[in-house]
Amino acid sequence: MTDKTKTLLASLTIYNGNIRTVKDCNASFTEMLGFSESQIKHVPLADKLVLCDESSFLNLDDLFEMAMNTSDGVFTSAKMFNNLHYAVSVKLNCVHEENETFKLYFSVSENKSLDPISKLPNGWALSSRINYLLSNEKLTLKNMILIILEADNFSTINYRYDYGIGDQYLVLLGKRLQGMVKGFGFVIRFSNAKYAILIEDYESLPQNILYNRIELICQNLCLALAKPITISNELQITKSFSIGVTSPGYDYDCYHAMEIAAETEKEKSKKYSINKFFIASSEPAAELLTRKLIIEALPEAIVKDQIEVHYQPQFDMKTRELIGLEALSRWNDETLGCIPPNIFVEITEDIGLHFEFDLWVFEKVCTQVIAWQHQQIHVPRVAINISFKTMEMTTFIDRIKYILKKTSCPTHFIELEVTETSSINNIKMLTDNMLQVKELGMHIAIDDFGTGYSSLSLVRTFHLSLDKLKLDRSLVDKVCQTKLDRNFVGHIIGLGKILNLTVLAEGVETQQQLDALIELGCDYAQGYYFSKALSRDDITAVMQDSYTTC
Repeated sequence: MTDKTKTLLASLTIYNGNIRTVKDCNASFTEMLGFSESQIKHVPLADKLVLCDESSFLNLDDLFEMAMNTSDGVFTSAKMFNNLHYAVSVKLNCVHEENETFKLYFSVSENKSLDPISKLPNGWALSSRINYLLSNEKLTLKNMILIILEADNFSTINYRYDYGIGDQYLVLLGKRLQGMVKGFGFVIRFSNAKYAILIEDYESLPQNILYNRIELICQNLCLALAKPITISNELQITKSFSIGVTSPGYDYDCYHAMEIAAETEKEKSKKYSINKFFIASSEPAAELLTRKLIIEALPEAIVKDQIEVHYQPQFDMKTRELIGLEALSRWNDETLGCIPPNIFVEITEDIGLHFEFDLWVFEKVCTQVIAWQHQQIHVPRVAINISFKTMEMTTFIDRIKYILKKTSCPTHFIELEVTETSSINNIKMLTDNMLQVKELGMHIAIDDFGTGYSSLSLVRTFHLSLDKLKLDRSLVDKVCQTKLDRNFVGHIIGLGKILNLTVLAEGVETQQQLDALIELGCDYAQGYYFSKALSRDDITAVMQDSYTTC
């Protein structure tokens, strides 16, 4: 049999269920799992290793007992917690040596906690470490600080040079950061040029002293990052960095809360385009805590159907005829109260839930349209808000086709209001999907027109697929204020006519606004002057009053 002690396999010596002194842990084990001597010696094996569910052994005692009965030992799958308390999947060979002594040999089968480019721990490792420290009552750790830093406009390195140069930059940046925090923190890489530094303060320093120390660390970071990174003799790259830091001494309850706090401060730094850092306040802003609670509650609210769809009526300006409805989400949480839709809709994009949420609303509306038809109510076209980010998804058309078939909703009842809440990443897919939406018989409107920086170019690009422009309420608010505002709105309405699109004004609240918009040639309107968004039952009554039943 091959002498495993002379191979590159990581190994441990176990005596009476405990890991023996560090001399019995070979270099491969130390390198693989990152433990120092003090962290690993005399620790019970059960604290660091768990058998996988598919293992044929009931527990570690069962594993040792079976190993005593074979000269080559036994094999199984397990998970070994590394120095960051991330569970690394390993293949394990347990060999009995003598009495209560066993030798364990490991090889890694999967380790998702390691960044392949920089070889640094990644976000998985960071979250595992922080949550472990926060939940372990045995530890005396009192203060923990998370620093998140990101190179501004890193993508320009890849575009200007190539991805190989970009990767070299990332590796050298990681090494520079490691050199700076050696001895008091560890460095992880999230993605691109976004890194994090976790500082664990076992000294339990007073908050003012800890704050001063963290401030000094960040100042030194800014100075060090101002120096160029040398790729070769011919190439040096200098980048500015945005840095955000959690509040020193604040008692965060989980990794997610710390990440949000640091990310929020980092976003503040981005506005300066220089090496800049912000440290979170000792009492996180109320909106930050609320955002965290919303993020936690939102998926369950969707699954449990706790978000209601209300409908705001839309009218022909001249005839006052009901010509449409806009579906608007309303969420009144038992704990959080009434949550404004602009907040939780934005959060769905931030956490990647926008696709499922938009389709969830789409299905709710289609189901309601059919229910109204069964009540023999004349239903106008219903507008549903969809972000460009959702409409450019590759499975978007297949999903809406499935919903339309499932609900049996005729497509001419549906209008998609496309809201530009994020940048477009796949223009070809978006174009194809918009064309297919039209082929299915649905209408498309551009929502909040006149505010987005690229709305004009988007309308020019997609005007053949569009049916309607919706004037943003900020324009309607000012239409009666100055001659310039009035002329500005008039030209936007004129643009709609040139493109053969109808124009609807949002947020109409006064007779003066209505008169001005009619004079400027606007077609339709919605807003508090006519009606607020109404519940399903209330809008049903409005439709019954407006139309003769079929």
